[in-house]
Amino acid sequence: MASTSPWDTTSPASGGGGQQRTTQDVENLEKKRARDRKSQKAMRERTKWNIQCLTQQVEQLQRALDIETREKNDLYNRFLAMSEENDHLRVQKAALQLRLLGNGQSPPDSAASPTGLAPYEAIPMNTTPTCMSDQILQTFVERRWEAYAFQTAGRLEYYPDKPDLSALFDGRPNRQVDETSSIVGDIVRSYTEIDTLPKKVGVHYIMSTLLKWEVLRTKASYQAMPEWLRPEQIQLERPHASWIDRIPWPKIRIYLIEHPEVKFDDFASAYSVSFGIKWDYDPNLVILAAANDEHGNILINPIYEEHLRQLKNWTVGDNFRRKFPEMTEIIDSYAKEEKHAGGFPEEMLNPVPLPRYAI
Repeated sequence: MASTSPWDTTSPASGGGGQQRTTQDVENLEKKRARDRKSQKAMRERTKWNIQCLTQQVEQLQRALDIETREKNDLYNRFLAMSEENDHLRVQKAALQLRLLGNGQSPPDSAASPTGLAPYEAIPMNTTPTCMSDQILQTFVERRWEAYAFQTAGRLEYYPDKPDLSALFDGRPNRQVDETSSIVGDIVRSYTEIDTLPKKVGVHYIMSTLLKWEVLRTKASYQAMPEWLRPEQIQLERPHASWIDRIPWPKIRIYLIEHPEVKFDDFASAYSVSFGIKWDYDPNLVILAAANDEHGNILINPIYEEHLRQLKNWTVGDNFRRKFPEMTEIIDSYAKEEKHAGGFPEEMLNPVPLPRYAI
């Protein structure tokens, strides 16, 4: 019996209906594909729009995060500055209490101001270290002052009347050098720009006498510094970088504190190669071998010491003058305040022969 399936297009009963259904199916399929393409396009556009919205949100959140981070950093820096100031005031208060107790007096109450300190007891108010030398010296001062003030073993450290310059020399024989002279000598030797013996000795002398006073804070160590090296009032009241305290000219220190935009790297790059000490004699005459010293320590020539204690003999060269003309005028003003009083007769220098060391 023949099949009568409605899908049998070859059946006589079906006539032309099978071909019509096939065409309709193709049209429906094309319409469906068109709808699918339209839906996919709309989906892609929605996805693109969503990505754009999310991107904008991320950018807004990133900006907000950056602003919040800057605000937090500003607050943190202010907190550090206040902490440093509080630490400085606590140290000043401790020094005052120690001095009063030593005089048999009662220490002040907690609300008292530390301004009652003697000049030799008030050290500069420094910020956190801004360079490697600051890090080394500030850590050294902090630890040695704590040991000295509270009479621990560090108080037994030997602090000679004059800095021992032995640490300025490479290849020197083994000898005992006081810790202050040694640490300063290592720092000075690390600056290759300080390339002459008079300059090395001058910088070592300033740094050593300043460091010794900051550790001991005694009247004798304070008076041992040149007057122009002693802190100005602004150095005691306004936080500033430690390296500023080691600049010879007081008005330059004031200028640098009032102009914090002058950073260490910019200043040091010009200053290290430009500063000089006027000395018309043999450079080797600035040092002497210590008499009757079995360790063979090397000391500064007293003539040169007196010479470098006169601020008019300190100067700067062209590199610094081009970069910092305003500070150059300040430096030149010191030389104009006092006319040169004359040099030293050669026979007064009378150097003691020294062994040859590589500088």
